[in-house]
Amino acid sequence: MRRLALRGALLAMVSTAILLPGGPAHAAPVVPTKAAAAAPVATKFGLHAMGYGTAIKGGQIPLASGATGFAHITCTTLANLDRNNGVAQVELPGLGEIDALTTKVQTVKKGKTVSAISEHKLAGITLLETALGSLSLGAVTSRAKVWHNATGFHSEVDTKVAGLVLTLPGQEPLVLDIPTLGKPIEIPGILRITLGETKVTKKPGMIFARAQALLVEILATDTKVKIALSRARMTNEVVNSIMSGFAAGLRGKVLDPILTIGRTPSKDLPCEGTGGEEKGLSTVGLDIPGLLTVGALNAKVFGVQAGRRRARAYAEASIAEISLLGGAVTIEGIKARANVSRRPGKLVTNSNGTETLKIVVNGEEITLPPLGEILDIPGLLSIEQGVTSKVRGGLEVVALRVKLLDGTGAVIDLGIARAQVKKAIR
Repeated sequence: MRRLALRGALLAMVSTAILLPGGPAHAAPVVPTKAAAAAPVATKFGLHAMGYGTAIKGGQIPLASGATGFAHITCTTLANLDRNNGVAQVELPGLGEIDALTTKVQTVKKGKTVSAISEHKLAGITLLETALGSLSLGAVTSRAKVWHNATGFHSEVDTKVAGLVLTLPGQEPLVLDIPTLGKPIEIPGILRITLGETKVTKKPGMIFARAQALLVEILATDTKVKIALSRARMTNEVVNSIMSGFAAGLRGKVLDPILTIGRTPSKDLPCEGTGGEEKGLSTVGLDIPGLLTVGALNAKVFGVQAGRRRARAYAEASIAEISLLGGAVTIEGIKARANVSRRPGKLVTNSNGTETLKIVVNGEEITLPPLGEILDIPGLLSIEQGVTSKVRGGLEVVALRVKLLDGTGAVIDLGIARAQVKKAIR
């Protein structure tokens, strides 16, 4: 009877929570810090470490919030780098709040051992808080470490979650059993909570480790709240150039500045490149009612180390067709491409291959604006073609940037490609 009563209380609490489709995570100001560390030293490895406290991603519609407590060491050959970030408090829309959280990422060299490490710690979580009671977790941590020594690549992943506490009105807090790591708690049709997801991938010349302490899934909207994520990666295939970038079909801000359409789909360019092979992924399409309907989206990347201080890379994203504002505007054949090549003393970038085939507004085909110019369609939207931005060691290209003129402030980038090739410090 006691178990049934507890389950009924939990069900009632969740039923009264406002479960939003991936809204923003409101946080206290983020104050990044940089801990003291030994002087950076060059290695023969590509090193990467990343972590964050919370991130929200929609499923049925690709809405997301930015990562809070985010700390990142992008692909580098330098050891003895140290980054930290912290947030005092985070509110999760439709759920509860998270107490103070901190993220620390490092690259380390001790003797002949080189490591990449990511750690995340948060003080406690209130998953649900309603008039019927609250459901809380104690301290949560995650850690991912990869390293290389005389015997090769190694990894270590770990997550820890303190007690699960149910507090009902007028009653003492009740400590519940922590579920088995990796096996979810589920309230059918409403909520699923998974503790302790870890992953290690080891291939010749590469190792990757990931630890995520908590995943909350809102089943009604397929929204996922990722909590306490740590990720680390190493590769020994960096010859002379560090690559980075991505290709994505679309991204955007729907309710500026806090509600976004996440990069969909997104393919990253690995630190060492792709070995001269094109790597890609695609989605069949997506639909955000009243805003846009998108056909097939494709994203692909390429990178090759072409000899001493020579490398070449590109990223390419395409959309077959998109319909905006209930069909008032249709656009076909969208493609963005960023090309980068590096050779001794010279970096060459261009957006060759970027194009859009056709735009139709209220049944009438219109002429595309020249690169760098904006076309206004009164009362509907503005369109800018071929938006390019120089980034360190490369280029980012947006095939079309669409701004809705309906007062929402929505900005949607269609076809995004970023490629970077930087000199490795050895």
